Amino acid sequence: MSKRVERAAGGIVVRGQGAHREVLLIDDAYGRVTFPKGHLEAGETWEDAAIREILEETGIETRILAPLGRVEYPITRDGAPVRKQVRFYLLEAIDSDVTPTHQAEEVRAAYFLPMAEAEAKHSEQGYANWSFVFAKARALLAWRDGDFERRWRQLSNDTTRAVVDEAWKAARPVVEQMVAACRDELTTVMPEVTLPPEASVTLPRAAEFDVDDIRFAVEHTLLKPEASVVDIENLCREANAHRFPLVCVNPQHVSHAASRLAESETDVCTVVGFPLGATSPDALAAEVLELAAKGAREIDMVIPVGSLVEDDVWTVYQHVARVVRTAQNLHPRPAIKVILEASALTFDQVIKGAFLTVAAGADYIKTSTGFHKGGATLADVSAMAMVAGTISKVKAAGGVRTPTAAYNLLAYGASRLGTSSGVQLVR
Repeated sequence: MSKRVERAAGGIVVRGQGAHREVLLIDDAYGRVTFPKGHLEAGETWEDAAIREILEETGIETRILAPLGRVEYPITRDGAPVRKQVRFYLLEAIDSDVTPTHQAEEVRAAYFLPMAEAEAKHSEQGYANWSFVFAKARALLAWRDGDFERRWRQLSNDTTRAVVDEAWKAARPVVEQMVAACRDELTTVMPEVTLPPEASVTLPRAAEFDVDDIRFAVEHTLLKPEASVVDIENLCREANAHRFPLVCVNPQHVSHAASRLAESETDVCTVVGFPLGATSPDALAAEVLELAAKGAREIDMVIPVGSLVEDDVWTVYQHVARVVRTAQNLHPRPAIKVILEASALTFDQVIKGAFLTVAAGADYIKTSTGFHKGGATLADVSAMAMVAGTISKVKAAGGVRTPTAAYNLLAYGASRLGTSSGVQLVR
């Protein structure tokens, strides 16, 4: 029988701008300083519960700016073990002039303090499992204040290199701040997992890239569900002719592709849990065993995307670690690449997914399946590279269709390019 679960939501509420920002705190019934939060009611979303509970406890109406993080811990309720799940958001007060008033029995006081003062007070009288929220909130606010979702994350891969470099120069300090905040968050909420050491990564890479750099990065890809055997044979023929290191095909075609490429220098990559990631660790492990035996030398797995969307870092790590352990027991050992489906995630969730991937021992962090609304972006690739350091590598996939995009992605951290446009890229 699975352990009973209780869920709660709340968050860190801010008002004002810049140096004048204030944070909403409460004094709880135990004499501790914390943030407003409470249980999810039947039919509510995490977001609904956070907004409702803050209003009920403090009288402050809020809007959500971003997900912030999640803590889980065991408690006992009525003599039975319970897994408590608490999700936090970064929110802003809708009316900055409203004075908070504690309205729930379990809340003794509610008040705004300047952010630095609030952090100091929480450090002295708060709960250790929420120690990361101030650094994370500052990083999220810096990202928002600088408009970097638009200025950096939405920047086209086909943008001229000079413009890309200028955008990166502006964004990099905030990206570094976000990486540090995510590291602090994961260290706090899952101390049982060893994160990769801090890395000094130089971006853009100094090398002058040429067509051979693209050629030897391309994974010539055909993952369309309607792909025929003839299509796969043509894919293999093109990969061999252009000396691409890999083809990437669906599991059905692994054996055939491996036989077609047996006398070539091109290997076979395939996918598991694809494209949704909504499968079990046991199913993923079984797929890895079967496909490695059929000739797959590299395997791209999809994380449980919905889990990372709701900041369930534990489930994501368990899935990746299971696949990596399975691969490590094989000879030859297939390389494991982990698809985050970055366009479904917030920027900080991409960074957390990258940390989990490297911590679990995977060989590559990969951006996308190619089946979601977005593909690889320079922002996501560069952030992944900053986390990966020299331990793992980055595969950019989804929407890599032009030489300019390929060169930019290589310069900003990609080592592999998953694309169905490989031939066009090297002509």
